[in-house]
Amino acid sequence: MLAALALATQIVNIDVIAADTRGRSVENLKLADFEIRDDGAVRTVEGARLVKDDARLFAIYLDEYHVASGAATARVRDAVAQFIERDLGPNDLVVVMKPLDSLFRIELTRDRDATRAVVAGFEGRKGEYDPRNDYERNFIAGTPARVEAARTQVAWSAINALAIHLGTLGDRRKTLIVVSEGLSRMERRRGQETLPSFEAVIRSATRSNVAIYPFDPSTTPTPTLAPTPTPAPTPTPTPLERLAAETDGQIIGADPEGGLRRAAADASTYYLLTYQVANPDDGKFHDVQVRVKRANVNVRARKGYFAPSPDDTLRAALLERINAPKPSAPPEPAPHASTLIRPWFGWSRGDSGRTRVTFVWEPAARVPGDRGRLVASRLVLTALDKDGAVLFDGPVSPTGPATIEELGNVPARAVFDAPAGRIRLRMAIQDAAAQVIDRDVRDLSVRDLRGDVVIGTAQVLRARNAREFRSLDDAAAVPVASREFSRTERLLFRVPIYAASDEPPSVSARLLNRSGQAMRQLSVSTSAKPSRFGEIDLPLAGLAAGEYIVEVVAITSSGQAKDRITFRVIS
Repeated sequence: MLAALALATQIVNIDVIAADTRGRSVENLKLADFEIRDDGAVRTVEGARLVKDDARLFAIYLDEYHVASGAATARVRDAVAQFIERDLGPNDLVVVMKPLDSLFRIELTRDRDATRAVVAGFEGRKGEYDPRNDYERNFIAGTPARVEAARTQVAWSAINALAIHLGTLGDRRKTLIVVSEGLSRMERRRGQETLPSFEAVIRSATRSNVAIYPFDPSTTPTPTLAPTPTPAPTPTPTPLERLAAETDGQIIGADPEGGLRRAAADASTYYLLTYQVANPDDGKFHDVQVRVKRANVNVRARKGYFAPSPDDTLRAALLERINAPKPSAPPEPAPHASTLIRPWFGWSRGDSGRTRVTFVWEPAARVPGDRGRLVASRLVLTALDKDGAVLFDGPVSPTGPATIEELGNVPARAVFDAPAGRIRLRMAIQDAAAQVIDRDVRDLSVRDLRGDVVIGTAQVLRARNAREFRSLDDAAAVPVASREFSRTERLLFRVPIYAASDEPPSVSARLLNRSGQAMRQLSVSTSAKPSRFGEIDLPLAGLAAGEYIVEVVAITSSGQAKDRITFRVIS
């Protein structure tokens, strides 16, 4: 039997059932014992493997429309129920289907109780045309001839769907038992060309490696008759008999118990033969004949196979690409603000209308008495835009008073350009031994700094003495994240200010108390360019402990912008 056609390697697989003259399985054949002819030409058998399958695949179609009520129905229930109890193993999968069951919900199962329930509900209705549900009233109604034609189409469609579904479950041999007293081939009518037919079922079963075993419950044992001198003429095979012959199945008739047991045995032990084909994609049917050279051994195999056409080959390649496992993105970590760090994010204008993001951080202050608290020594920052593109990925060391970046050292700030909108930040926080002790995940809404007058995010630099304050003039000086300072420190506020025209904005600043009341004006030094940093020098020695606000206002003839920076003096 044809199991599969591997398009890439041009290999045909044929499964073959071998038995001795008494019908017992022969399991000791070798590669040299087999001979294969493909369209009459001898092919070299490249592999012969004995397959013993203890996890078989079965489908049973109970054709209620073509089985009579009464004795035939009872015979079906008894035979199929015994088959499920006696011949199915614990690893076997089976599906039992009846007319009007959904073709899109075919599912094989090991649930024997559910399977037995379907079989127990089987009720033959051959010759009974009264509709029993809305579907039959709407679509399977009319004269007996019209009803019979619709029922026959339902049966062929269901059998074809089962064969195709079984084909999706691998290249192994599959068994389809069709319980019916007979089906006609049906004449094709206009508008029904795409509906499954007898020929479509043979093609689907052949390509899916499905052996069909028709079970006719109307057949009863007959006594042996004396031979007559004139042999009876050979009748024309029925469609169900042809299904069995073309797919390497067998007719189950007068002895349903033995026939069903034979179907189960055929699926349990067979040889898988492989050979190369010379014309793998011509789309035609190729006759296959299998012979065994050993005496007193009989073999059964499918009569041939349908090679894929070029369209089939292309379709298979496209489906393989569509169904190929996609590299799954790792799950997005849940937002989490680490208590081990104190981060700061600032905005200024970047290139090409984007916003330049500056990130610095400091270790969180220790809580008095908490000796076991972990201390962050550095972190690795990854910044992603809304589409997952990486904007920044690298280590960042902590900042602090008068921190100056030096070439060759881990930078104390991360600077990157991002489009306005949401970005995702992930931080792996490490201790002094470079071990990850916490993670910080947060979303950030990046400001759009385009406009007539815009103030970016003020950077705060701190110095504890005159020498440190002089170092803040260096372009490599890094702002701090903290907003708590002592009165012994001196702060430098560096505020990015932008104007759309060459007109320099008028920039002023005030120191406000916690309530927003003005305490005094602050001097602002600015450059003479449209894009500039305004700098505010603020010694803290004259301030009492408490919370303060620095308010910055930039004004041009086209508008104004305002920003406030809050800080606290703690000692």
